[in-house]
Amino acid sequence: MSFLAIVIFILSVLTALGVFGYKFYLKYSIGEMSADLEEARLAIQPEVIDELTRLDNRIISTKGLISKHHILTPLFKFLEVSTPKTVRFTDFQYTVTDKGIELSMRGEARGYATLALQADIFNKSQYFQDSIFSNLSLNEKGDVIFSFTTMLDPNLVSYSRGIETELK
Repeated sequence: MSFLAIVIFILSVLTALGVFGYKFYLKYSIGEMSADLEEARLAIQPEVIDELTRLDNRIISTKGLISKHHILTPLFKFLEVSTPKTVRFTDFQYTVTDKGIELSMRGEARGYATLALQADIFNKSQYFQDSIFSNLSLNEKGDVIFSFTTMLDPNLVSYSRGIETELK
């Protein structure tokens, strides 16, 4: 039993010395890491960080503006190719609402058949939803006067989508 006690005692002393030595190693490592951290902190210039933060905020703000910006050129191009020559629009209103983008127009058609053709074209269009022709009447020349309202597909007038399309 005394041999076992001596072995346990020696192991305990060696373990204590190991822990004591490890403590000094950790203090040395922490000191080196603190010096490295301070060196890195000095290398990073606060002015550069502030400038990069301001630039990031401007980029985020610009992205927000671009995502909300609309261009009407694609809408006008669509109206140009999809409107029969015997139909003309006399008033154009474009409103952004909680429901989406609402388009209101007034116009004249040479007859009800032409207006029906225009309604068919708009109803088949992927860009118009919930299209309504209303306030139909005849003017003194016999042309059909009408009002038209619809909800626009936001992709048609999206500035960012227009830029993506141009880049392709």
